[in-house]
Amino acid sequence: MNKETTILDDDFKYKMDGSCWKFVPPYSEGIWNLEPGENILKHSLLLLYVQLTLIFILTSIIHFLLRRFQLPRLVSETLAGLILGPSVMGYFLPNVSNALFPPQSEKIFYSLTIFGYIFFMFLIGVKMDLSLITKLGKREWCISLSLMFNLLLVGGICQTISQILEPQEYLDDWIDLFTATTMLTSFPVVACFLMHLKIINSELGHFALSTALLCDLQSVIVVNSYNYMDIITNASIRVGIKAMALSLSLIVFVTIVLRRLMFWIIRRTPEGKPVKSSYTIVIVCLVIVVAVVGETVGIQYFYGPFIFGLTVPTGPPLASTLVEKLDTMVTGLFLPLMATFCGLKANLRDLSKGLSYPLVFGMTIGLFFKLIAVYLPAVWFNTHSTDAAALSLILTVKGIVELGTFGTNFNKQVRNRGQFTVAVVLILILASIIPIIVRKLHDFSNTYPGYQQRNILHGASNDDLRILVCTHRQDDALAGIRLLEISHPMKESPLSVYGLYLEPLTGGSTPLLINHQLGQKYSKSGAHRQPIIHVFRYFKAEHPKFVQVQVFSAISPPKVMHEDICWLAFDKSISLIILPCHRKWNAKGELISDSQVLRNLNSKVLHKAPSSVGILIDRSRIHGPSSIFVAPFVYRLAVLYMGGEDDMEALAYARRMARSSRVHLTVIHFTLSKESGYARWTNTIDDEFLNGLKKNDEILGNLNIIYKEEAVKDGSDTAMIIRSMEEKYDLVLVGRRHRSDSPFTLGLSEWCDLPELGPIGDLFASSDITASISILVIQQQIIRDEQNEALGDQSFKFSK
Repeated sequence: MNKETTILDDDFKYKMDGSCWKFVPPYSEGIWNLEPGENILKHSLLLLYVQLTLIFILTSIIHFLLRRFQLPRLVSETLAGLILGPSVMGYFLPNVSNALFPPQSEKIFYSLTIFGYIFFMFLIGVKMDLSLITKLGKREWCISLSLMFNLLLVGGICQTISQILEPQEYLDDWIDLFTATTMLTSFPVVACFLMHLKIINSELGHFALSTALLCDLQSVIVVNSYNYMDIITNASIRVGIKAMALSLSLIVFVTIVLRRLMFWIIRRTPEGKPVKSSYTIVIVCLVIVVAVVGETVGIQYFYGPFIFGLTVPTGPPLASTLVEKLDTMVTGLFLPLMATFCGLKANLRDLSKGLSYPLVFGMTIGLFFKLIAVYLPAVWFNTHSTDAAALSLILTVKGIVELGTFGTNFNKQVRNRGQFTVAVVLILILASIIPIIVRKLHDFSNTYPGYQQRNILHGASNDDLRILVCTHRQDDALAGIRLLEISHPMKESPLSVYGLYLEPLTGGSTPLLINHQLGQKYSKSGAHRQPIIHVFRYFKAEHPKFVQVQVFSAISPPKVMHEDICWLAFDKSISLIILPCHRKWNAKGELISDSQVLRNLNSKVLHKAPSSVGILIDRSRIHGPSSIFVAPFVYRLAVLYMGGEDDMEALAYARRMARSSRVHLTVIHFTLSKESGYARWTNTIDDEFLNGLKKNDEILGNLNIIYKEEAVKDGSDTAMIIRSMEEKYDLVLVGRRHRSDSPFTLGLSEWCDLPELGPIGDLFASSDITASISILVIQQQIIRDEQNEALGDQSFKFSK
């Protein structure tokens, strides 16, 4: 009794006898109602409030001091834990540390960490887009398999070193956990890292994200298979098979029953409206139930919610609502608390006690092997060396998932605080250094342009042509569908059409991207979108076999509307974006609209597009959807060819249209009336290109394609020829960009009012042309290395 009184002297007054404790309520009656000698911090709820206040104040101060280095907030949160834990405050102010962070409060922190980690893993699944798997190429598979081989190699070497130099049985589980956590790649950590750097929508970002997704799914299979093998080895085959059967039953229930429930909720939600709060509450309860059942049947508690999150359809309305309502609580409270909790559990003075030969090998040679395992395959698949190095670092970054893995396994596989400290310090170093190095390697000015060819010229002739048609009103949709109708979809050249209705955001509403293929209820607020949706569906009905149509609505501010266009084009691997011209004409050919907002939008898309772009100047007379499908006997097309990549792209699209016998194509090749240095140089390139096409057409017997030459001296001759042909053709395709010293546009470029249309497109959009004709001004996809040079000759300014 005396010994106990000595140890717990401060708590003696709360004891009723030698074995019972006086109940202390979690809340306090207030500082003014304290009994003499009572410690207000004995109330657990008040103590939690004080702890959270200290944690978030200190985290904010550290993040403010480190913001010039643009480090992730995870670094500040972990450093706050190290300062408040035994490393700093526990060493210099032990009494204060024991009062503010007593040992019994760790249980509360641990419970909140587990609870937050459950919903974090659920949101990871919600944010994962499994459709990325269908877009994976050989390079992603090669890198992911290389990383898995590296895991097995480094893990085997670490176990061998442990058995030879440090043969301690209790180290085996810790080495397996440490090696797997450091060598594997976490999809959510990579996604958060890319969002922190603001490159998640770039070519490099998609490359890293798809590779991380594949690695993460492979790691789930490998880790769970290892766990089942461990159960079979340490228990029995019967127990292992039973655990696998129960786990598989839970997965089937989640992927079939709960997924159908998710689609039922979506169908019950009107278009453009948020999901009801009652549905969200039901889903939250189901997440907790799935976590408890998963832990009971033998899989780790967070895998059930993760799989449940994968069953939620990506995007609005359900996934976006869940992220909006849960993400703030998870990322703003639970995850920072988890990072700080890991810092609190670490003690830098015990760092040397946790070091061992296997861990040192894994942290040095093992991580170097991982960098090489990513870099070499990336370079092999023609990735630029600097981007390959940046990719290696991105897939090596560590974050909250690794901290959560070590934190939730602290009481299971960590034998001393030094081992845990080693893991926390390693994650802290990687999370601090890698962002700085990646910023030095990657060019952040290029968001969408990349290395993959997304244009018509370099695409396979028998692949489906992916076209994104942007509309602001029904007339734009009709003009776009008329262009697609001339494209003549058929078995040899099918079309995948993505219609995008662009609606300006009004008031204080939230930007939305609505997918009209989800079968949602009809919304009265979206009635104005229905005529445009019907135009695209009418086109699909006319070509049910060879056309795939998806319709979206983007509701966003006009200043950032180009981001919706570029992102959808990037996500759907579009080859050609069709934009309506900012000028509109009436049936008499008179100009009735000249929108500066739409002109700025088109200019921004031209600058940032991940694919080829076509601006459709529609001066035709279209009267309703039915007039589009009343097919004339012959479509008269013309391509004005002056040389250059944009003209090649226009010719490639026109030749694809000319596969139909009803399309008569005339290729007008402009040549100089007298030889010059420019003529000899350009003819070498253009003649080879055109001669190759002519020979190919002769072999295939394409009699509906005519090649003719027009000799000109300068831009005035070019303008005369263009004016003479305005009544001869239904559609004219021209390239946007030409060399600044091109004689064909000499005089036209200097007087060009609309540089986003190029000198030829500007001429067709002028008041001098009154004929009923459509013009498609095409800019070929800008490859990353060519972006600055390509835009240099035809620069344009954005109007404010």
